[in-house]
Parts: sequence; C-alpha cells; structure tokens
Amino acid sequence: MLLVSALLLASAAHAEDARISYLKKQASAKDARVRAQSCTLLGKTGLPEAVPPLCRLLKDGDAVVRSAAAGALGELRLAEAVDCLKGALGESDSAVRKALQRALDTPVANTNVTPGGLYIAVEPVMDKVGTLSGDVLGLAHELIKQKVTAMGASLAPEGESEAAANTTINRNGMKGFLLRTTLLPNGEKGLKIEVLIMTYPGQSLQGTWNVKASGAKYESLLKVMVPKVVDDAALDLEWK
Repeated sequence: MLLVSALLLASAAHAEDARISYLKKQASAKDARVRAQSCTLLGKTGLPEAVPPLCRLLKDGDAVVRSAAAGALGELRLAEAVDCLKGALGESDSAVRKALQRALDTPVANTNVTPGGLYIAVEPVMDKVGTLSGDVLGLAHELIKQKVTAMGASLAPEGESEAAANTTINRNGMKGFLLRTTLLPNGEKGLKIEVLIMTYPGQSLQGTWNVKASGAKYESLLKVMVPKVVDDAALDLEWK
C-alpha cells in the first residue's frame, strides 16, 4: 500500500488541516499513482478546501489522475466543485469525460443538516382514495415535511443516491429514515393516513402508523392528522 494511506492514522486533534495540507503536497508527487490516491483521499475529507487542488488535478497530464480528481469532486458533493467540473467537459479522454459527467450527475449535498440529528426522506404521497386532487396530495406532502422539520430533522433532497445519502448520514453522525405515506378512504367522507417508515437509505422496515378522521374537508382533516401520525411514529421510534 502506498505511504499516502498512512495519513488516515493522523491524530484527530489536527486531522482536517494536516490532511488537506499533506494531500496537497502529495498531489504534486512525480508518481501518478500517488497523485491519484491523493485525489481519492481529498474526496473523502468532505471539506471545501479540497476543491481547489482537485480542480487543478483535472488538468493533470495523466488521465487516471484526472479521472480520480473528477470522482473525488463528485464524492465531495459541494456546489463549489460544479464550475470546474463543467469547465473540464472538453476533456479528450472518454473515461475521464464519463467520470466528469458522473460527478456532475451526483446531487450537491444538503448543507442544511443538523449533525447528530434525523435525516428524513419524504416520498410523494400516494392516493388510494382514487379521487384526490393534486392540491390535496401536495398539501399532505408539505405538511409532513413541515412537521418533521419542526422536530429538528433535516430533509434529504429528492433523487438522492444511496451513496450520497450514506455520505451525509455518516459524515454528520445522523439517523436516516424514509417516510412513505398513503391516503386511503375512511367511510364515505372520511380519510385515513398511513405512514410506513423505513431506515434510509437501507430501507429496513420500522413500522406503519395510521390515523383516521372524518367530518370536515380533506384539507382540514390533514392539518390535524399529519401532526398526529408523525408524533405517534416519533414516540414509538424515540425520535424525541
């Protein structure tokens, strides 16, 4: 194993600054393997300070290094990396171009997260009543997001990949959950909300919770039902 990997054993007291400084030096090594491995490790830091050296390495004379730099910029998932990735799309090597495009296709990380808190993905609400309008479904979706956000949870971006979700969760010491919500009929004029919760992104079933209501317009029922069903789940799952 190359000596650069020994950096992973650096002391926690000054790991971030020392790591970036060290890897910047390694990125100028004569050995292309060392430069490529430096790219990989820079991508794992999660720090914006890693972006400038990686952007410079997109112009490296070795295609393997350029591919590694593109992959590392994608792994960082930082908005600061987008411009230099786009600027390198004139790349002549097909493998490097693919790495650049994969990096650009990776969603930028959700920076509005609470370290150590909940990270929740909310799927679009499903209609099993069969006659609900898009406005009603949209309201239910927004009410769920508002409720979990009010509880201190951070919301996962739509279309997030499993790798990206794991990076955010692991980097911030969070617990991830996915909420899959269905609206069903409850008698002739009532409504039932059912929320299935799984771990995120692994999707291990945690349970299903439901609340029923009637006697008012769907919009009014949802404003009562959504907080109740989320509170019930939060209590059982010890979110509070």
